[in-house]
Amino acid sequence: MPIRHDRKVSILDIMGPVMVGPSSSHTAGTARLGRVAREILDEDPIEVHFFLHPPLAATYRGHGSDFALAGGAIGLDVDDPKIPEAIRIAEQMGVKIEFAEEDQGDVHPNTVRVEIKGKTREVEIVGSSIGGGVIEVFKINGFQTRFKGDSPSLLLFYRDRPGMISEVTRIIADEAINIASLYCSRKQRGKDAFMEIDVDSPISKSALDRINAVPDMAEAKYLDRIP
Repeated sequence: MPIRHDRKVSILDIMGPVMVGPSSSHTAGTARLGRVAREILDEDPIEVHFFLHPPLAATYRGHGSDFALAGGAIGLDVDDPKIPEAIRIAEQMGVKIEFAEEDQGDVHPNTVRVEIKGKTREVEIVGSSIGGGVIEVFKINGFQTRFKGDSPSLLLFYRDRPGMISEVTRIIADEAINIASLYCSRKQRGKDAFMEIDVDSPISKSALDRINAVPDMAEAKYLDRIP
């Protein structure tokens, strides 16, 4: 099949990710899904529930998805040699880990819903491990999104109103940072809304503080590339 010249090809497309575990889709990708949930939570978890789409639920133990998901959720990188011991490590940390089967609808077979709780916060994501360690998170706290974790990103939770997008993007422009993509969703007009902005370089703390200070901004969270 000829190479499409409008698509960036990374070394992962050719060789696959550096990882611990038998499968890039069942281990590397699922570890990154767990890590996404942990990074958004932004504090040590005390409880994590994984709801596995039936095809993943049928194979997750044999392919190491259980320890991969747990490892990501407690903050381990996909290539950390401690990944196979992640469930035991989580128990030692006092983190409750549970797995259950749940039909996620018409989605990729390797899809999981993650509920992760800390002492002061909780986060829910739904995402898929689509192969080669690549992930797609399509829901964050109930909001539709298109998060892949392969670039620096801003995740913004705010009240829907005119001018919010322009105010935030102006702050990013002041940093001379290019926006790679922007995705917005809302649950109801004028109510809670969500924005994901993928950028070409990291956002400074001062810029993040400015974004958090924008009127009607509930929370602005910066995530670096998910390892």
